[in-house]
Amino acid sequence: MAFTMFKNEKKLPLNELTLQLEEGGSKRSLPALHEKWSEPRVFTRYVPFPFKAGMVEEGPALEQWISETGWFIKDLQWLLGLEHFRFWSTMVHNAGAIETVISFTQTAIPYYLAGVVRGAASVYPLYSEAHRLVIQVICRLVTQKESEQCWIGKEFLGNLLYRHYLVSVPLLVELLPVYGCAENKPLLTRLLQTVFKLQPKYVQDLRVALKYLQETFKTIQRQIETDRIEGQVANAASLNDLAVYTLDCSTTLALLVELYPDCRPLCSELGLEQSVSGFYDNTLVLLYKNVFTMDNDSPYLTYLNAARRDLLAAFRAIVQVQMDRVRNGPNALEPADKFLCILTECLSEPIFVRDYQRHYPVAEDLDELKRTVSGLDHFKLDFVASAYCGEENGAGLTNGHVSSESDQEEEEAARIEEVPTVPEAEMTPEQKAEANVRKVLDVLPHLGDGYVRKLLQRYGDDPEQVVAAILEGNLPPDLAEADPSEPYIPPDQKERFFVETGIERLNIYDGDELDVLTRDTVRGVIKRGKGMPGQARNLREMLDDKSHVREMKTRTRYQEYQIVCDEYDDEYDDSFDAMADSESRKIRLTAEMRNALVDEEEEEADNNDEEEDESEFRPSKKPLDFCENPEVVRARYEEKRRSKQQARGGGGGAPSGSSGGAAAAGGGGGGGPDRDVVGKAKGQGQERAVLQNRKHKNENKAARGNHNRKQGATFKRNKGMIPS
Repeated sequence: MAFTMFKNEKKLPLNELTLQLEEGGSKRSLPALHEKWSEPRVFTRYVPFPFKAGMVEEGPALEQWISETGWFIKDLQWLLGLEHFRFWSTMVHNAGAIETVISFTQTAIPYYLAGVVRGAASVYPLYSEAHRLVIQVICRLVTQKESEQCWIGKEFLGNLLYRHYLVSVPLLVELLPVYGCAENKPLLTRLLQTVFKLQPKYVQDLRVALKYLQETFKTIQRQIETDRIEGQVANAASLNDLAVYTLDCSTTLALLVELYPDCRPLCSELGLEQSVSGFYDNTLVLLYKNVFTMDNDSPYLTYLNAARRDLLAAFRAIVQVQMDRVRNGPNALEPADKFLCILTECLSEPIFVRDYQRHYPVAEDLDELKRTVSGLDHFKLDFVASAYCGEENGAGLTNGHVSSESDQEEEEAARIEEVPTVPEAEMTPEQKAEANVRKVLDVLPHLGDGYVRKLLQRYGDDPEQVVAAILEGNLPPDLAEADPSEPYIPPDQKERFFVETGIERLNIYDGDELDVLTRDTVRGVIKRGKGMPGQARNLREMLDDKSHVREMKTRTRYQEYQIVCDEYDDEYDDSFDAMADSESRKIRLTAEMRNALVDEEEEEADNNDEEEDESEFRPSKKPLDFCENPEVVRARYEEKRRSKQQARGGGGGAPSGSSGGAAAAGGGGGGGPDRDVVGKAKGQGQERAVLQNRKHKNENKAARGNHNRKQGATFKRNKGMIPS
């Protein structure tokens, strides 16, 4: 394949330019962007260098990385050295070209870890060269015009980048933490603005990316909360990975809203402010606490502090969209109300509110709204001002008046007189610690509460020594390298409960005034088991309790009744006597019912007489004997047995003194039914009654004879006839 020298005398764009291709002795015209101009080269992908415990790991793995990175750099240099039409043909028709660029952006270390590379002499030159070449390739991709003859149409370039995935939103997002240092921010700003201007379709992809970032915050929060609920103790490695991942997400969001301000309204539409504040207060603080528990000198604590600053900066940039609309928009009331609503919804995150107020002037924003917006709800404005700018979170909201020194001294003296002081002997340890922190902050207000508490803990809670050490600059190395603006993260009540009791519970009532597991004495009555506190626990204690006897002996109740009886006087009794039944009926009934009433009274009198006669002749019921006569018992059982035998048809036995011959002649006696089962001789036929008797005997033979011994023995044992 050969072609004549590249010429573009008409200065046509790449999408309209054609070139002459000489192949096999013939010439033909091909578009400048064609597969024939693509180079069939196999590109080397970038692999991360061996990194362990914050240091570059020496050994064979590092030597292999040096070799592969050298080939990676050569491929990028060759790609940048191609002519304009060959470069674009290769990028479009050779997928390996863009894949090698993406391999670097996905695995390169972020800018805040670049210090690790600078300390390795064998790694830093190669990495910095690869770092420079990758951004050059991406910048060439978004460059519309390289020279008068080498350029491409704007609309065609936007469609080409978007359709062939040469530049995508994930690629742009991955560039932010890799090239996000201060010297690269102007370059990234121009790059982002150019891409979104070339192809507006990237805006929808950016919306999807922001939603994914919201879900990422929720995923981190769910992972930490799940480990805590299930009682799993995360190891230091997993916590450190979460810390780096959190910083990566926070840095990406902060850089995106800083370098591309046009995405801020999109973040506001998605409600990213609430996601940031919730993640800051519920997840980031807990993650910081877990890492600090594992190692209070861990370098990952610095990463989490950086993540906190990035989240605060991102929140500030997003909410400033409403303030910009207030300043520049025709209708300032709606964005002002939206701004107050965002701040009000964030009040449920107290740690975020406190840190945000300390880093950014919320009071100035509220004062500006108060001065510029008419018709604003001042009740809501005052509420937000008191919540953010109160004494707990920072300075109060000012009205622009600068008071004199004498006025300030008088106000301070009046404020001190109004606040009651608590004696040091009555202070709790937490109150003493807070008082010492206030003393240090009065002298050095720029320090953070957490940093001051560390100093006080090191210097034995002596504020004077802390102030002297800071002013003289002779702090210990670990405290000198710590973050002076570190805030104080209060301990979790649930974790303290677990340390004290060894029981991990997740309940909103843990540690309250009725929690018997953490308090020796609680208010109210706590039932444990049956009964009430103070009552007898069993029957023996109840019978042994003679308190009612002592109460009766005091006779206080009888004395109370005696007083009542002494005060009673029948002369002052105004109660009415019940009228007789006949009188009440005469009063209630009318004259027409009197005859019926007389008849009814006569019938009642007759009935009463009959009842009296019957009661005279009715024998009185004898009282029960203490012990029943045995003779009567035997007679009753004998009568019952005889009646049972007669019912069965057997010889019940005549009472003593009667003749036994009649019973013997009867063949069964007793006057029972005929149970003949013998019948006539065989062959003469049997009567119907004999057949029925045989059937009855066969069906009921289990109730007598040798077939019911167990039932009979049980009956005798229950009656006491057999010793058991």
